[in-house]
Amino acid sequence: MYGIIDGNYSNKIKPVKTMKLEGTTKKIMELLKYHSTTKEIAEHLNLHPKNVDRYVRVLRDLGLVMTKKGKNGGVFLTKEGRYLIEKEHISLITTKVQVVAEDRIGLLADISSKISKIGGNILSTTLEREHNNVIIWLVIENIEFEELKEVLKNDVKKLVIL
Repeated sequence: MYGIIDGNYSNKIKPVKTMKLEGTTKKIMELLKYHSTTKEIAEHLNLHPKNVDRYVRVLRDLGLVMTKKGKNGGVFLTKEGRYLIEKEHISLITTKVQVVAEDRIGLLADISSKISKIGGNILSTTLEREHNNVIIWLVIENIEFEELKEVLKNDVKKLVIL
């Protein structure tokens, strides 16, 4: 895996936990909200279009933009690209958490909805009932544990990162 920091490549393999949007990459992605051609973006940033193309290829390979050829073609932000602009960083690793809460109808739906609202994506769920409580194991991506704690504080008795 190669690390990318504002278009500079490093051939040293390093564990990466988050992807932060900064520098020229950030400027290009923000301009993609309003412009769809590399020529327009290059003019705004006073860069050569071929340099913008390099960034676009990397962003496309990461799934942050899609390119379309033809009359109505151009470069367009994907859902993930728009999310990265909004949050300015995303987690590239998953987090496994254990939730203990009083069992009630709609509990899992409420927890799932709140995780979704902070940009988390639940990859797997396991539930177990113990007396009046339910124990839920979740594997989630794109969350910060402190933010998860804050958003679930009124719904759960216990929240543990595993």
